[in-house]
Amino acid sequence: MKPKVLLLHGSGTNPLIFQIQSRKLDALLSPHFELVYLTGFHECAAGPGVLPYFEGAEPYLKWLSDSEVSEEELHWTSGLDRLVNEFEAQGPFVGVIGFSQGAKAGMYLTRRLEQEGRAVSFFVSVCGTVPFQGIKDGEKGEKYKQSLEKGGIVKTESIHVIGTDDPWRVESEALVDFFAERTRRVVRCKGGHQMPVEDAVNKQLAAMMLAAYEGF
Repeated sequence: MKPKVLLLHGSGTNPLIFQIQSRKLDALLSPHFELVYLTGFHECAAGPGVLPYFEGAEPYLKWLSDSEVSEEELHWTSGLDRLVNEFEAQGPFVGVIGFSQGAKAGMYLTRRLEQEGRAVSFFVSVCGTVPFQGIKDGEKGEKYKQSLEKGGIVKTESIHVIGTDDPWRVESEALVDFFAERTRRVVRCKGGHQMPVEDAVNKQLAAMMLAAYEGF
């Protein structure tokens, strides 16, 4: 029986769309892990790049409302408990992979599990967005600092995939700071807000995840 890895899609997609978006990485991981694509909690509009290719593939889903800091905090009062319950019901899992908002949700989940003494062996963020809209500079700089201080740094081994042309790259870079420097690795690759398309990058990521699991 293969160990399970949990995958969390981005905002405005769904598990089927995410599996198609992740097909190259999926093919490399499937011989070693059972991949479980979890379904987001709330319906929403289609996400960036979803239309017109995935027109008719509704419902489009997200994990939480995060247009405002207060709204995001309110959503995760119950949303994180729900995600933890899904993790327990469909697990056990040895790793978590999240894309875009799914990476943010995955960070919350990974930190909670770690604080409860049941950490996974690895967490992977692909084009992740940052908790509580905590951007490093500008008006949101103070919220960024508060976010780090409030929740604490995640020590679980983490891999952060950042697209060089991603419009949300500054958020992906900020998310890295929520993880311990000693156990985090950053992979920067060509591309926008998307799952990696280069074969070499996908092979690198698969190898890193296998190594993290085998060394856990």
